[in-house]
Amino acid sequence: MNVISGKYKGLKLNTLEGMNTRPTLTRIKEDAFNIIDNYFIFEGKKSLDIFGGSGALTIEGLSRGISFGIVNDYSRDAIKVIKSNLAKTKSTNWEIHNKDYLELLDFLCFKHEKFDLVYMDPPFAKIESYAQVFTKLLELNLLNNWAVIMIESEMPLNEEVISQFKLLKYKDYNKKHLYIIRLENKDEE
Repeated sequence: MNVISGKYKGLKLNTLEGMNTRPTLTRIKEDAFNIIDNYFIFEGKKSLDIFGGSGALTIEGLSRGISFGIVNDYSRDAIKVIKSNLAKTKSTNWEIHNKDYLELLDFLCFKHEKFDLVYMDPPFAKIESYAQVFTKLLELNLLNNWAVIMIESEMPLNEEVISQFKLLKYKDYNKKHLYIIRLENKDEE
């Protein structure tokens, strides 16, 4: 797997394949970032990858101008791969966490973190878990106005799960579903 665009374009990334991690397909990653490009300016923004896997989404964002990326994974094996891949960038604009996803969100709230771009490609298919993450992101005030969330899921999400966000784009890749959603300006509500 390679970085698609930006200052790290062509950088070869290691992957960790197994039952609990599966890298985002290059075609889906490329489509997702091309869609996000239409709605988002990367420069000077902060990203969060809740289920990091190989760290490829965080590195793609950093390559395109994200100023700081936080990447998390619960698997220690995944953390080793993420560290190895981030080291290849020679950047220091990142932070790695090895936490359960709900524990991570509570921790980031405690640190008063806020994000502009969130990547969510969890290794599970339970719809209620997606809803838990969205609820936590909002309740803990972890999103800046106009924050964009990229979601990859194995099954379609029902509209209730993403109802508090504006759906910017949905793509069906047969066994994968890509959603790009945005938190509309909270101050205008």
